Amino acid sequence: MSTEKIDVKITASPIQAADYAKRNIPYIVVLNEENRTAQFPSGAYCVEGMDAVDDTYKERVYRRFHGIPWDIAETVRLKIREITVDDVPRLYELYSGEGITKYMEPLFPEMQKEIEYTKAYIENVYKFYGYGMWVIVHKKSGAVIGRVGLEYKEGFDGLELGFMLGTEYQHCGYAYEACKAVLTYGIHMLGITRFCAFVNDENMASIRLCGRLGFIRTGNVKVKELHFDEKNFGENVTEKELVCYVCEA
Repeated sequence: MSTEKIDVKITASPIQAADYAKRNIPYIVVLNEENRTAQFPSGAYCVEGMDAVDDTYKERVYRRFHGIPWDIAETVRLKIREITVDDVPRLYELYSGEGITKYMEPLFPEMQKEIEYTKAYIENVYKFYGYGMWVIVHKKSGAVIGRVGLEYKEGFDGLELGFMLGTEYQHCGYAYEACKAVLTYGIHMLGITRFCAFVNDENMASIRLCGRLGFIRTGNVKVKELHFDEKNFGENVTEKELVCYVCEA
């Protein structure tokens, strides 16, 4: 996206910020001693000084206000970006591959529920944390080939690294390429120095990948996961014993 087309307002005024928010105009609040205790609109982007406001930051604020996914990272073969609702049908194609859900949670049985979940995820997780699970795009074909990202896991120190690749894209080095880019992003853009991965003890491919990425096995842990009741499509939270791997930058 050309930065010439980006118009992001910068203000220190709560009244002006409220007006921008009401009119859905992208804006950034610069905090100072006079406005630090003022009431700004929920979700406002606040900075301590103009040093933090570069072209990349302004572009991300602009994209967030207009519902345009952030570009997260790029490698020689892949592009990693935030998910959109339009990606959901493609995810169902990928998740239908043989063995995909053997070691990971499936999508909702009904696509409409997954669409609703994705909308809420974009609105709440991306906007609140600034990170989450993203999609992996094959640059040459333009196809979404999987997911990768970082998520907060309650009760654990650091962010959880997770990934999924469609069956036909496995054993091509894409998982390592995508995960390595995400870890680099986490270190340099998010300031994270500790990462976790939770792996089934029988999932040898993921165990080998953890080793290549510099993760060290620390022991078995209980991890909460979603379970879908096939009878009424209700969600239940269960605990599963997995092996925890940790990587420290």
